[in-house]
Amino acid sequence: MIGLHQALVEHSLETAKQMLDQTNEFHPFGAFLGKNGTVHPLGVEVDKKNIPSNGDLIQQLNDLAKTENIEHYSLCYEVSIQLVASRNPTDAICVEIKVKDVPKFYLPFSKSGETFVYDEVFAVE
Repeated sequence: MIGLHQALVEHSLETAKQMLDQTNEFHPFGAFLGKNGTVHPLGVEVDKKNIPSNGDLIQQLNDLAKTENIEHYSLCYEVSIQLVASRNPTDAICVEIKVKDVPKFYLPFSKSGETFVYDEVFAVE
């Protein structure tokens, strides 16, 4: 993993796993690197009675990062991926670093009873 961005990926994956474990779901969110290299959350207020679509939330996060002149940030959201053509798609956490030439990171997961099971993280350009 790329040095500066490793902290964004690790933070995003851990936050998404905590949300899934606590609430069985998560909405798109982001994180950014402060000037001293510390990871900070990047989020928008969501009205629980009128939750926007995931696409709208992702757009709002991108807009917020641009408005705040944040250069190094990530977005984290749920996707469905098909790892093997002969199998059904699986759910995964996706971490997208918003910098050119950095791959997207994926953490496939499934639910067994009341417990989430996480596979290995992989990256795709």
